[in-house]
Amino acid sequence: MKTKTFFLCLLAFCLTALSGRASGLGDFRINARFLTDRMAFELHLSTDQYNDLYEINYDFLNNVGPYLSGIAIADSRALDAYYRYLDERNDDLRWVLSNAEYVRFMGIEYFFRPIYALNSVCYLRIYQVYPNRNYFYFGPPRHYLTYRGGHCRAHFGGASFYRRNYPIRYRHPVYTRPCHISPQLRPKDFARPKPGNRPPKDNHWTPAPRPGHQPVANGRPDYRPVQKPNNRPQARPEARPQRRPKNQPQRRPEAAPQRRPATRPQAKPNKGTTVKPGQSRSRQNQKKEADHDRKSLSKRL
Repeated sequence: MKTKTFFLCLLAFCLTALSGRASGLGDFRINARFLTDRMAFELHLSTDQYNDLYEINYDFLNNVGPYLSGIAIADSRALDAYYRYLDERNDDLRWVLSNAEYVRFMGIEYFFRPIYALNSVCYLRIYQVYPNRNYFYFGPPRHYLTYRGGHCRAHFGGASFYRRNYPIRYRHPVYTRPCHISPQLRPKDFARPKPGNRPPKDNHWTPAPRPGHQPVANGRPDYRPVQKPNNRPQARPEARPQRRPKNQPQRRPEAAPQRRPATRPQAKPNKGTTVKPGQSRSRQNQKKEADHDRKSLSKRL
């Protein structure tokens, strides 16, 4: 009897542990509290907002838990379910957060899109910013151990419980713009499925041309092969073109003027004497000496 009771207690403990774990993320109750604690710290939330925010994060992680194995490999059905629950969670937060708080919430990636995948494993972005998982700024929420998803949309026909109770608990302005996740952000969150080794070969498939060969026409009208431009430099011409025409006679350059005269200037002759232009300097001196001798002789006589 005791053995049977022990096994029943052990089975109940295992089922409780499995129900509180999300594949690849760990205990989603602890993850919901950690995510809510950091959101309350950065957005400066009140106690009522802190308690409601924990319920919303708990429902979101509990709903996406069965799809995490498909989300990790970018399965289309799992991704559609994930983003549907994420849009519902972000829509519920509009009725808990004020307009200014919600705008700040959308600008923080690890709050607005909390899960991502890397190497086929899902992670929470909040742990990249806050790696210490044992530290909390606030105590546990009011119903941390007793909440089991009673305010989830599945219990209210798809309607938001927080939208219905908004006039009773809150009075702040609500964010009214669209808050859905854009499909363009999906490749940033989750890796795309890897393609096969080779694409299926159809009847009109032709292999790619090798480099250095012109592609062959594939039967389409007005098909012309692509011609690559020749980027090689042209060879230098052998002979340099002449600037002057060949028929025009070439003029020889005139001799440059000499800076110094070829003959030195001759001395100025005395009066009564004439010097021929071809007479040398020595003959002039002889004449002067002869005249001088004659004059001196005539004076003596």
